[in-house]
Amino acid sequence: MELFEILSAVSVVNKDDGICFTNTRRLEAAADLLRNSNYRRIEADGLFHLYSKLDLVEMRTRSVTVVSSHIDCVMSFCFSQKLENGLLKGTFDNAITNAAILSLMLSDSLSDDVVVVFTGDEERNSHGALDFTEFMRENDVRIKHLFVLDVTDMGWDENCDFTIENNFWHNNFGEKIVNLAKNMPYEWRFVPSDPDDVPAFVPEQKLIPEEAEPDESWEYDEYNVNCCSICIPVKGAMHSNDGVYAREKSFENYTKGLNEFLQIK
Repeated sequence: MELFEILSAVSVVNKDDGICFTNTRRLEAAADLLRNSNYRRIEADGLFHLYSKLDLVEMRTRSVTVVSSHIDCVMSFCFSQKLENGLLKGTFDNAITNAAILSLMLSDSLSDDVVVVFTGDEERNSHGALDFTEFMRENDVRIKHLFVLDVTDMGWDENCDFTIENNFWHNNFGEKIVNLAKNMPYEWRFVPSDPDDVPAFVPEQKLIPEEAEPDESWEYDEYNVNCCSICIPVKGAMHSNDGVYAREKSFENYTKGLNEFLQIK
């Protein structure tokens, strides 16, 4: 399927009350898209839907890379449309990153050790991320790397395809990410979790010296999970029914770049 087709399919409302999902239209759309894929949903209680090529027993035998993409929205309705000037317009927080990772899942681009979780309650208290982390710990599944996906208001003026934000990483994980980004043919910027503590391996010309906005990575960091956020720049009021603008080229390049990040071992 084309990227925009997937985006259109998931541009529907999904709601929760902080305890359970109350409107599951986008979750159902994702399940319909994945029905004939190699991914199956791991049955679990909580504000998240976890998809994997492996069953839970197999997941316990290896460390996994996690993609976390929140599926809740605060808008009262959702839409997506193509404009004539290379722009997309829609309620993209967070449908556009849901679509990006679904595209990689449908094309079977990801290795078996990459699992994808669609979480709820990100817009308020991140209970979906917390429920998921507890589930993984209770089932003794080790998370090697975790990538949070989201939209951002950073990098739009710089014509960025993506930003790397909220660097809650350990060991040499961050250096691998930044070095890979430096070799990609895409425009990007780094937005630190702490502007006073920027890693030395981040090129100065790629730095936006402002503190990144909170997202699910802040919750994962509390559990000492090795994580960061890969975000797509948008323009406009993110939570408005009027929608925001995204660049179609950036949507494509963001998805390709994400695929490369998820190959990091």
